[in-house]
Amino acid sequence: MKKAIALMAAFVLSCSLVLSGCGGQKTEPKAAAPADDQKVIELSFVGDYMEAHPTVVNGWKPWMKEVGEKTGGKLKINYFNPNTLCPIKELYASTVAGTVDIAAGYCGNTPGKFPVNELLELPLIAPSAEAGSLLVWEMYKKYPEWRDEFKDTKLLWQWTSATFQLHTTKKLVKSLDDLKGMKIIGWTPRMLETIKLLGANPVEITGPDSYLALQRGMADGVMCPLAPVRSYKISDAAKFHTIVDLSVGPFYGVMNKARYDGLPPEVKKVLDETTAEKMAQVCGKTLDQGAVADAKWLKENGHTFHVLSAEEKKRWLEAVRPLHEKWVKEMEAKGFKNARAMLEDALRLGEELGKKTGRGYQE
Repeated sequence: MKKAIALMAAFVLSCSLVLSGCGGQKTEPKAAAPADDQKVIELSFVGDYMEAHPTVVNGWKPWMKEVGEKTGGKLKINYFNPNTLCPIKELYASTVAGTVDIAAGYCGNTPGKFPVNELLELPLIAPSAEAGSLLVWEMYKKYPEWRDEFKDTKLLWQWTSATFQLHTTKKLVKSLDDLKGMKIIGWTPRMLETIKLLGANPVEITGPDSYLALQRGMADGVMCPLAPVRSYKISDAAKFHTIVDLSVGPFYGVMNKARYDGLPPEVKKVLDETTAEKMAQVCGKTLDQGAVADAKWLKENGHTFHVLSAEEKKRWLEAVRPLHEKWVKEMEAKGFKNARAMLEDALRLGEELGKKTGRGYQE
């Protein structure tokens, strides 16, 4: 028995010498890296814009690259076009459910879900996308009611669309008097109300159908940002453009709450530091820059532009004030006691920020 034990001990010793390296010198094994340091975290990001959109190209993709670099390659964000991982109108709900990790979408695609954010759709609040985007972030920081609308997700940033302008087929509109009695297309109930208060006859037609309606004489013009004028071929029918900066639309950038909570602290820190107000401003700027580029293209192709004077714009604002009051009363009836304060803040911020950012359109 003793001989067997001795033989076994010798065998174990010889094995250990072989495993420890030549010459019997023991080599300490390297400690394995923690699993979290080895794993690349991939997040899906579905946006409201196609990959070629200026905001995706000049805003979101650089951000995706930045967070990858700042996390040492630990975080990878993959972008998906609208209606890929989910229908665009289910984008917010899909993020809440976890089907989508990060979503950037239009509040209006979920009717009734964001009544406070509808404040941004009221006429003549913000003169540019950048001003509107900075404005909406200030409102989010100040008002609990605003933050409460996104309580089911982790809100990363907000922004607003480019400003809506008037595009007409037969004449250049320079005043409310010129607009009176014209048939103008609106894409949303709020815009249709606005057009009526301005003295024109509202025509309810969708964006993609606007070109044919204008071409066939069913309408004399349409209210929309400059970008769709080209993408929907409205520019083939409407050669006159009045810069009104009539309204903007509110958007959100949100993340699935559980997905965000499960991220390592250093990754959360990078996301927080690269979004919020910084990303709001980036989105606004890219949209304004896109409007400038669209206007340049239209001018080069024989289109005519007119910018409303400050005095004339005041007339338009007075004409649409009933919509402001209507929103306040509706919100107060729903229990939102800060409705008037929010409206007054938005109007003040829009004016203040507009002085810093300028209008979405440039001469």
